[in-house]
Amino acid sequence: MTKIAIIGLGYVGMPLAAAFSSKFQVFGFDLNRTRINELKSGFDRTLELDENAMKKVLYSGMSFSSELDSIKEANFFIVWAK
Repeated sequence: MTKIAIIGLGYVGMPLAAAFSSKFQVFGFDLNRTRINELKSGFDRTLELDENAMKKVLYSGMSFSSELDSIKEANFFIVWAK
């Protein structure tokens, strides 16, 4: 099974993670714990994903974390950083 870690969940990383989550298991990683908690609750402050899109992402099983151990099972790593 393909498992993808998206590192950096901002304006580019979050929509990319959402797109991959429709076909693959995705681990979303960001150092900003506030951002992670918001995403876990279904809120995207960047407004790249609306409420319905966030529900789909959460329903797909995408996980969000700021802990490095959470992405160790990934086969592929996509890093997006400014």
